[in-house]
Amino acid sequence: MTNSIIPTNGMVIREDTVLAEGIYYLPDGIHIGADGVSLTGNKTTIISDSQTNVGISVNNHSDITISNLHINGFYHGVRVDNAKNIRLENITVRGTQEIDGIETFLYLWLPIEKVYGGAILFHQVSHSQITNCDIQHQMNGILLYECQQIQADQNNGSFNSGWGLYLSNTNDSVFEENQLDFCNRVYRRDDGSIRVEADASGIVLVKGSSRNKFLRNSCLCGGDGIFLCGYEHPGVITPCNDNLFEENDCRLSPNNAIESTFSGGNIFRRNDCSRSNYAFWMGYSWDNIIENNTIEFSRWAGLAIEHAFGFEIRNNRIHKNGEGLRLFTRGGPVLDYFPDRKACYNFTVENNDFSENDIAFNAYTGDEVQDDECRDFTLRNNQFTNNHIGAQFKRVKSSRLENNTFKGNLISAIQQSQGDDITLKDNSFEGNAQDHRELI
Repeated sequence: MTNSIIPTNGMVIREDTVLAEGIYYLPDGIHIGADGVSLTGNKTTIISDSQTNVGISVNNHSDITISNLHINGFYHGVRVDNAKNIRLENITVRGTQEIDGIETFLYLWLPIEKVYGGAILFHQVSHSQITNCDIQHQMNGILLYECQQIQADQNNGSFNSGWGLYLSNTNDSVFEENQLDFCNRVYRRDDGSIRVEADASGIVLVKGSSRNKFLRNSCLCGGDGIFLCGYEHPGVITPCNDNLFEENDCRLSPNNAIESTFSGGNIFRRNDCSRSNYAFWMGYSWDNIIENNTIEFSRWAGLAIEHAFGFEIRNNRIHKNGEGLRLFTRGGPVLDYFPDRKACYNFTVENNDFSENDIAFNAYTGDEVQDDECRDFTLRNNQFTNNHIGAQFKRVKSSRLENNTFKGNLISAIQQSQGDDITLKDNSFEGNAQDHRELI
């Protein structure tokens, strides 16, 4: 039997319930107190004015459906702990707790005991779904801690000042067709300069979040579009591995369309990462695949990859960037925890279209690293057309350019520093200012 009731402050729901139409002041929220319960609103809004407590809470109960509710003014709109088979649908959340603005840099690794406010929080939840929820205009949209097999689709977590979607040690989940645009934050640096940054992002993965799929999400104009980080300084290594990022729209970031660091086995396929400072910023990672992405109009570099190894970069459109692909070193204190990562090595770059970049391919070992050098780069079957410089090498060893086409490059097709070990085989040159130039 389904009851239609007027909600009361702090009430406990133990059977299927439809809430009556209206706006209700419930500063202590509503609690689900039994398994197998359905809670449905009927033009129902519950509100608080303190940004404390939780609008709808579930703890140690499963097989729950919550739908068709508006929630406003709590610390978290919906919080679910230690549960499975939870379904949230058609829920609108506004006005959850938000930290102070311009002076605060976000901390990516907060434990659950200190979790930021936000629309929806799942903690130790599995086999559950969040669909068609409106979680815009606050600090955070969906926060997932220690979750498994979550499906989140067709939610709108845009215009948040922190994160649209945040995963901490959350695995084997699918996130598709969510709108997570304009998740960014104004931050004043110590030198007084003001930037849109502070680690705000449309999507964030930390603390070993692995084997997830991110499909056809929109992350336009994020502080970063997507931010994946497997390391917390100093020395806490929790890589986020074997994730798939496919057909996401991450354009127009003032920082990085996609930042993915300290993690391995991730695949980035058919994403649009154009018109950002960097399309991809990737460091200290390994065995990643970057294929069929659109990488255009990056201010500094399309792909900037430092201290990494084992990448396959293929079939990408890399046009009109400062640098198209940069493989480099810059040293720093993080190297103390990654002694095998002093240089970039073992990259395959093939079948990419490099056009109208300042430097299409730029590989170098910086002066900060003296006891190792970047090495083992294979460039095969790429098109280098109308760049200022096609491919440039400085302090690079044991690398090979084979069956590439260099056409119309304005300064030089290939240039390298003295002593570099670069093998050229069966490349095609046409209309370059110089085909090959040795740097002093």
